[in-house]
Amino acid sequence: MPRALQCRAVRSLLRSRYRQVLPLATFVRRLGPEGRRLVRRGDPAAFRALVAQCLVCVPWDAQPPPAAPSFRQVSSLKELVARVVQRLCERGARNVLAFGFALLDGARGGPPVAFTTSVRSYLPNTVTDTLRGSGAWGLLLRRVGDDVLTHLLARCALYLLVAPSCAYQLCGPPLYDLCSGAAARPGPAGGPQAGLGPTRQARNDGNAGGPWGLPAPGVKRRWGSAEGRPPPAKRPRRASRPERGPNGQASGAHLGRATGPSDSDPHAVTETRAAAEAESQEDEVPRTRCPLPLAGGDCGAGLASWQQSHPQGVPGPRVCVETKHFLYCPGSEERLRRSFLLCSLPPSLAGARKLLETIFLSSKPWRPGAPGRTRRLPARYWQMRPLFRELLENHARCPYQALLRAHCPLRTEATWAGSGIPERNGVDTCTLERPTAAPEGHTGPRCLVQLLRQHSSPWQVYALLRACLHRLVPAGLWGSRHNQRRFMRNVKKLVSLGKHAKLSLQELTWKMKVQDCTWLRRSPGAGCVPAEEHRLREAVLAKFLCWLMGTYVVELLRAFFYVTETTFQKNRLFFFRKSVWTQLQSIGIRQHLDRVRLRELSEAEVKRHQEARHALLTSRLRFLPKPSGLRPIVNMDYVAGARTAPRDKKVQHLSSRVKTLFAVLNYERTRRPGLLGASVLGVDDVYRAWRAFVLPLRARHPAPPLYFVKVDVTGAYDALPQDRLVEVIAKVIRPQESTYCVRRYAVVQRATRGHVRKSFKRHVSTLADLQPYMRQFVEHLQATSSLRDAVVIEQSYCLNETGCSLFESFLRLVHNHVMRIGGRSYVQCQGVPQGSVLSTLLCSLCYGDMEDKVFPGVQQDGVLLRLVDDFLLVTPHLTRAKAFLSTLVRGVPEYGCLANLRKTVVNFPVEDGALGGQAPLQLPAHCLFPWCGLLLDTQTLEVRSDYSSYARTSIRASLTFNQGFKAGRNMRRKLFAVLRLKCHGLFLDLQVVTCTRDSDRAEPPAPHPLHQGCHLLPHAGAAPSPRFHACVLQLPFNQPVRRNPAFFLRVVSDTASRAYSLLKARNSGTSLGAQGASGPFPLEAAQWLCLHAFRLKLAGHHITYSCLLGPLRAASAQLCRRLPRATLAALEAAVDPALTADFKTILD
Repeated sequence: MPRALQCRAVRSLLRSRYRQVLPLATFVRRLGPEGRRLVRRGDPAAFRALVAQCLVCVPWDAQPPPAAPSFRQVSSLKELVARVVQRLCERGARNVLAFGFALLDGARGGPPVAFTTSVRSYLPNTVTDTLRGSGAWGLLLRRVGDDVLTHLLARCALYLLVAPSCAYQLCGPPLYDLCSGAAARPGPAGGPQAGLGPTRQARNDGNAGGPWGLPAPGVKRRWGSAEGRPPPAKRPRRASRPERGPNGQASGAHLGRATGPSDSDPHAVTETRAAAEAESQEDEVPRTRCPLPLAGGDCGAGLASWQQSHPQGVPGPRVCVETKHFLYCPGSEERLRRSFLLCSLPPSLAGARKLLETIFLSSKPWRPGAPGRTRRLPARYWQMRPLFRELLENHARCPYQALLRAHCPLRTEATWAGSGIPERNGVDTCTLERPTAAPEGHTGPRCLVQLLRQHSSPWQVYALLRACLHRLVPAGLWGSRHNQRRFMRNVKKLVSLGKHAKLSLQELTWKMKVQDCTWLRRSPGAGCVPAEEHRLREAVLAKFLCWLMGTYVVELLRAFFYVTETTFQKNRLFFFRKSVWTQLQSIGIRQHLDRVRLRELSEAEVKRHQEARHALLTSRLRFLPKPSGLRPIVNMDYVAGARTAPRDKKVQHLSSRVKTLFAVLNYERTRRPGLLGASVLGVDDVYRAWRAFVLPLRARHPAPPLYFVKVDVTGAYDALPQDRLVEVIAKVIRPQESTYCVRRYAVVQRATRGHVRKSFKRHVSTLADLQPYMRQFVEHLQATSSLRDAVVIEQSYCLNETGCSLFESFLRLVHNHVMRIGGRSYVQCQGVPQGSVLSTLLCSLCYGDMEDKVFPGVQQDGVLLRLVDDFLLVTPHLTRAKAFLSTLVRGVPEYGCLANLRKTVVNFPVEDGALGGQAPLQLPAHCLFPWCGLLLDTQTLEVRSDYSSYARTSIRASLTFNQGFKAGRNMRRKLFAVLRLKCHGLFLDLQVVTCTRDSDRAEPPAPHPLHQGCHLLPHAGAAPSPRFHACVLQLPFNQPVRRNPAFFLRVVSDTASRAYSLLKARNSGTSLGAQGASGPFPLEAAQWLCLHAFRLKLAGHHITYSCLLGPLRAASAQLCRRLPRATLAALEAAVDPALTADFKTILD
């Protein structure tokens, strides 16, 4: 029998999702004596390969196999498979074997599938077709019989391994639908339990005892190192907790140690780890939600409808608040919603009871007039009613509008002087009923900039929230000033978080003193508190804090502010009062209507489109602040006539058509790269094109002078003529000729720490390059892509996707794109919708066609690059450079292409009036030429990253990492992931990077690798050191560096090592260094550069990093002794202060 494939990663992934994972021969052998003769002498090679490569996975809830299987064949293979498919369809079970099959209904009749009575096939299923027509599976049926094979197909999940390292699923529930193994396993009789005691501290990534004088491996480490776990806020409990009075003095003694979990409180403030799944949003897939109950209900009970409970089996502390919960809140009224829970409850004991039920007992938020049954309130919560009645009374008396005016005032300089518009006082601002439009004559740039400066600072927002909380929450609910201060610190942190940040429940409850909250007690009086009771009180307090932060504080932010990111600091949040944002939005809408050709739809047209069979794509418009304006952002997640945006069938069908069209266009541009012209889709494309241009040019001596032209197109997406776009796409798809085969499939891979990465993709081919069978398809993916260690699940397969139907979908997308603006509907008559996945590709294809017709020979001896609508021409011919510039400045109206002179840059003189108006920015002949975040040296042709955009900004405004669970490890991985992206071959390829390029020399210079290696400095230390500092500032639980300096020293050390490894990988075949610090550019040289950059950065924060600076100086001195004097002198001379000048202006 052929040797079974290893595929360790696939087997490990399956073992984490199923109760048992066995080879087919082993599974059958356990069923009885006849199963031992599964493989016999003389069996075909295909059957032997099937038995060797098939894995049987038994789900946790699967029924046991037949007690005494007969191993007798009664039916043919086709009959048995059809019978299994019919049973699966009748049960409504999601099974890979039944994909593409459904029960017959009246509307969709037709003959049933052979050997079935009520099953139709609406899509091909290559897995099922291969199975029922396979001779190897027929032999397997003869060996194991109907009972066993039916059980395998209907109750188990079968996977076939494909060399070298992947597998595909044959039957069973799709792997991407399964929850984690820990969640799927049945728990003990007492129900699910979670660890309630202090969790064990995980090791840091990076062993101590490195080459830079780090502590030895046996050195004891403290809690709260850098792993995101809180250091103990108090000493470990050794016994039952004594009650404490209001003065905080203990009234009892410790009697013993409490360690066991509580039956009545399975979850408490400290959460434990399980497995997580990172899901791709590329396709629509039904997902199963697994709730994680808390004692007395979910901790998120009473939260707003957009807050989802934490799924079972997900690791780390549960998320209490995410910043996305208060982003982009529409509306112009600066007041709390009338439907908000506190606004709808009367300040009475009855209202307090409804509030308690909502917060603590998992009741749905109470609505006025809604019928509800009376439930018995537990005694613990019954005595809380007076305190929560006081909270409701405080809310009713709280002057929210006066507090808003006091803490977030409007600036008077933003009013339009001399316009006759009265200055808005606080009362008028807080009672706006409709958006206030700016006057017609006051929508210019100056007025817009003044309004953009009217955002409230995080400190002002925090002051408002603090004042509201002081007036709302009674002192008795805080328990002590300590608890109040702890909560306020978390409020301050919330308003300072970035766009994708989260505040965990663990952070919210850290250092909160349960003993101080007497309202948590079941009965008054002092006495010893059992561990079970103490943990129950922790859970109750956690629910209240989570409600107060996740519902009340978030509601205040949603009511008073429009919160958004910006184009220049994408992670930092800006808080605009809604009265200010209403004026900004009115200006943005008027400017957008002036710039884009839109035709307003009548109500009759809108209704007709909604009732049409084909879905109508509808976009909603929002604006993103820029330094001097607003950028329109189109959200295309809506469909006219759909009841619910994400799940309606119209939405799913239209989204599927758009993704199929995108996959087909990508397939065509891969087959015919010339369709894109000079388009580059990323840094990899830039590197390939730049390398192909630079290497032949270096061989020319003397080297000619080069002329650079950078041109940015004005409104590229909105200016594309739709008729021209239709012509271009018709030439790409060829609707009358082309027929495509589209396979939808899922890829499931195991990531780090037990996480699972799922992605949903489409593969397009034609009949000429079709891979009809799944084994061939998986082999093809492994041979032509980076697919490794993955499980592939086929979702659907279409063999006759005609170009005509795709072209019709494209026409509907372009000509019937409806945009909702200010309550009205408009049809876009020019350009393409910007929020679509197709937008960038359509723009690139259209400009590629323009380049082919307008600039046919511009790349001779030069290079033309274009990132969507940003052109870069480098040529040794001055006349071609000027002709290219003048053509784009005059414009190409057939393609809607017109240069924006304010963003046009050249490195040669342009005569006055040559362009008929404003002249572009003219840089010196030898300079660092900017283009799309890169700096190109016009003489040496080396490429650097442009860090000037970080000037006067905080790195934290563009860098975020998961701070909730193992923050130290997440920080380390984030830093190394960014380092890997920045250490690209475009910057580190020593054949491209050179020191001098003298056009007067007859022979090209011989570059020294040491000088070339110094270009590693910005990537090895100058750029990572500010990111390192920004991550340290974001570590949770106030963990100082001095608690675990070995961890941070290891991060610095590994930064240098990884940067050097990336340098070697980008220059394979080039000898850089050897042992003993010898060679052109040894590892020690890279370490010295990294240490030099980190010392410069960390010395500016010597109080924070005092424990690191000493070891770094010692390590630097040690490297100086190891490096040869000539090498050290060259390093010191090569460290140019100009390389790090941009980093000195960073605010962190």
